[in-house]
Amino acid sequence: MKKTIIKNINMKFIQPKKDICCEDVLKCVFDLNKLDIKIYKILKKNREVRADSIAKKIGKDRSTIYRSLQKLTCCGICLKKTKKIDSGGYYHVYITNDIDFTKKKLEKCIDDWYYQMKETLKHFEEIEKI
Repeated sequence: MKKTIIKNINMKFIQPKKDICCEDVLKCVFDLNKLDIKIYKILKKNREVRADSIAKKIGKDRSTIYRSLQKLTCCGICLKKTKKIDSGGYYHVYITNDIDFTKKKLEKCIDDWYYQMKETLKHFEEIEKI
């Protein structure tokens, strides 16, 4: 078997920030951006919030808010509830999940990632086959 040797590769070692906060963990684990976090914080402060009121509050287009709400809902830290209008029709409100639920979800994601990395490293010698 022929080994491929690659020379002159410049690698940058990236150290994690020394002062990691919970917001950083949320961003990293759930791939959230600053706007997503801002919306999450608005939801935490309020009981039930409509997308259009969030849009007005932070001065963003409603479609942008919906994208962030969809991301928050998909990762499980936000819930979408449908409310009926007495005269007909419906609208959606968004709420955050319980903080303990969110914390457990974060811990599970981190544990799953760690396990997967450890399992992958068991096959590290395969890198020479590339």
